[in-house]
Amino acid sequence: MEPVRIATIVFAAALAACVDGAAAQDPSTGPVPAYPSKPVRLVLPGPPGGAADLTARTLAEPMSRKLGQPIVIDNRPGASGAIGSELVARSSPDGYTLAFVLISSHAVFPALAAKPSYDPLRDFAAVIRVADCPQTLVASNSAPFSNVAELIAYAKRNPGKIDYASAGTGSISHLAGEMLRLAADIDIVHVPYKGDALALNDVMAGVVHIYFTPAARPAVEAKRVKLLGVGSPGRWPATPDWPTLSESGLPGFQMVGWNGVMAPAGTPRAIVERLNLLGNEALAAPEVKKRLGELSCAAAGGPPEVFEATIRDDLARFRRLRESANLRLE
Repeated sequence: MEPVRIATIVFAAALAACVDGAAAQDPSTGPVPAYPSKPVRLVLPGPPGGAADLTARTLAEPMSRKLGQPIVIDNRPGASGAIGSELVARSSPDGYTLAFVLISSHAVFPALAAKPSYDPLRDFAAVIRVADCPQTLVASNSAPFSNVAELIAYAKRNPGKIDYASAGTGSISHLAGEMLRLAADIDIVHVPYKGDALALNDVMAGVVHIYFTPAARPAVEAKRVKLLGVGSPGRWPATPDWPTLSESGLPGFQMVGWNGVMAPAGTPRAIVERLNLLGNEALAAPEVKKRLGELSCAAAGGPPEVFEATIRDDLARFRRLRESANLRLE
């Protein structure tokens, strides 16, 4: 059994013995009232209908049942996730306003922004990593290439003639496009959109040539786009027949996104632990795993410390990339 899995089981077992819907004791703040006693708002720094929105709703439904209160999704797109994230960072740390954070909002944007308006670690308390979702590179059916090798060859013959969509400046799809540009040494043009759904729609319509998205599966299976490759380190369990980008002409190329739940810094530990426990229970449900697989994601889970370490590691990785690629967001 993997070390993280063992830690999760021990962590959950300990919490089950001492945390329930009644009052709990937080060592730093004293008694915590019964939680939750009213609906919980989950702020998503992205638009409705995108991959992150669907993932958040997949988690919210079973967690609402376990909490005994509704979890209401509040979509706050814009500014590479900064609008929604900053709202939560400035909210009362009482467990009633949470953030559904993305690798874009809590690793890419803070690493690339000249003056980010929030600190993804200092201003938040990690609750649980929800899912890991590799970025899949797709192309419009009208694009004059059908695989990675043909894409690179065409781009070298036609510099500046290929557009790549992103879910917004500072999003993971933007960073993946820049990584492709550097790895293949090609000149491609960034076209930012306001969210994943809008970007993918324009790729399917042939408005832009290529796009990195975690939500490629329905469009690929419906043959509305061409599959070029997956950004996972090996074949992804949800789509084992899909080639990786690394084996398709971009050796070593990897881009796997994640998402999760965080609370404002200062939220009582007992509330964080209760949410983590129930989140892990929800993610272990077969129907949740199945739905995440349909979204080309995999359930993550684990204790809050594991999620915090993931954010810390990716922040450092993207800051190094910022320097090597001279990427900046004003």
